[in-house]
Amino acid sequence: MKNTIKLIGLVLGCFFAINVSAQEIEQCGQKAYLEYLEELQPGINAHIDETFFKARSESSLKTKNTQDTVHSIQVVFHVVYNSNAENLDDELIYSQLRILNESFNRTNPDTVNTRDIFVPLAADAGIQFLLATVDPDGNPTDGIVRESTGLNSFSNGQINLAYSDQVKFGQNGSLAWDTDKYLNIWVCDLSSNGVDALLGYAYPPTNAPNWTNSNSFSTSDRQGVVVHYKVVGEDNPQSLATGSKTLIHEVGHYLGLRHIWGDGGCGVDDFMDDTPRARRASNGCNKGINTCTEPTGEQYPDMLENYMDYSTGECQNMFTHDQVAQMRANLTTFRSEIYTTQMPDPPTLELVKIETGIHPKPVINDMTVYLAEANDSSDLSFSLSIVNMLGQQVYKVDLQNQAVQMLSGFAGLKGAYIYIISENKNTVQSGKIIFGY
Repeated sequence: MKNTIKLIGLVLGCFFAINVSAQEIEQCGQKAYLEYLEELQPGINAHIDETFFKARSESSLKTKNTQDTVHSIQVVFHVVYNSNAENLDDELIYSQLRILNESFNRTNPDTVNTRDIFVPLAADAGIQFLLATVDPDGNPTDGIVRESTGLNSFSNGQINLAYSDQVKFGQNGSLAWDTDKYLNIWVCDLSSNGVDALLGYAYPPTNAPNWTNSNSFSTSDRQGVVVHYKVVGEDNPQSLATGSKTLIHEVGHYLGLRHIWGDGGCGVDDFMDDTPRARRASNGCNKGINTCTEPTGEQYPDMLENYMDYSTGECQNMFTHDQVAQMRANLTTFRSEIYTTQMPDPPTLELVKIETGIHPKPVINDMTVYLAEANDSSDLSFSLSIVNMLGQQVYKVDLQNQAVQMLSGFAGLKGAYIYIISENKNTVQSGKIIFGY
């Protein structure tokens, strides 16, 4: 479907500028971010380009067995806020993580909207994202860090990624957790003078984590994704056109994908053979458009369903097989320490001080219950109840009189509930808990 033409430089971020009349003007952060990084460290563009093509070569060598392996990545959300509106509720973070998982595993409900011509090309990436349960110091965590900032926004009137990158540092933002172990996602205000212009950007894989002849720059503390707070979560009341699909797009960049139109005309490629050529980024969801004629073979319309386009969120619903292979090759080759092939273990007694409560949050199928007052030699009696938002009890179990215990079988519960831990029928701990992604 493509004529391969070498394109120097990788798309690192996506921008949508909206003027006061609400007319969208599309802009891409490639030039600004690449210039910024190249200024910090000359030669970085060449390393990024080399990484992309090495991953492209590696992706064609993967066996079906390796492609069927599910890779799990621990995620930490840094919510950096100046106002209450920017300090997003946990529920929006949880719903965003669910949408991220659905989209990367092709379990999103809008797969039914993939046009028949593209259904054979759509693929499950086999990558899942889990909120971190243990922080870099070994302490239990819910995977959400909240930091207030004195900055009104992380954009200063122009596409200036040096200014936006302040969100990743301690003075005005939130320091990255070990970027070899966690996917760091920063959520902040990226508007400029009240105009929602910059929606997100991401750092791509590179085969050179540090370069010589530089005392001030290392990629490690910049790795991750930054997104505008208005495009995080399902049914975000402030959401913009791309909505919660923005993060899927940016994580695609983080895992090494380019825009499907290659950031050029019909003669420029994204190097994915199963994405049709396109003359430009898409606006809206006009599925009747075909901006490039294929030189030979079957003719395809523009793939507005693809997460790496600029179409509206309601239109995006797929990655292709080649895109999946590219992301997985980047993950296993250049981000090999960040994933596991099994669920992370719960924190151990040696690492944490036990406090009564439940981890992880949200719960998928298994939960770990911590009882600070438990003692095998005492006659205390503990129980756990799960109550829905209507006050109806949907689950109750007697707990063992021990500090840490695992419970299973919660896969059927979805959404927000209240948990109640009781000791001799007296409530000792209660709170909100989310089930499912």
